[in-house]
Amino acid sequence: MTSPVDPPSPPFYVFVCNVCGSDQVTREAWAAWDVATQAWILNTAFDFAYCHRCLGYAQLDRLLLTSPPSGLPSRTPAFPPAPG
Repeated sequence: MTSPVDPPSPPFYVFVCNVCGSDQVTREAWAAWDVATQAWILNTAFDFAYCHRCLGYAQLDRLLLTSPPSGLPSRTPAFPPAPG
């Protein structure tokens, strides 16, 4: 009898600045208000990226992580609705 095997976890990536290597980067994007969930939902991410360490425009490199990150982020909206 064989024991069940967990399916492989999906790959994890990190985006870093191609100049300084920092992962403190952001991208310009549009978000749309979702009435049902009462949260902003990412609609479109644009090419413009910014490095908060270099304090300027950045080109991003996507790196494959060799193990899952510790403390995975929660699935709560980044900008929860303000109390009304």
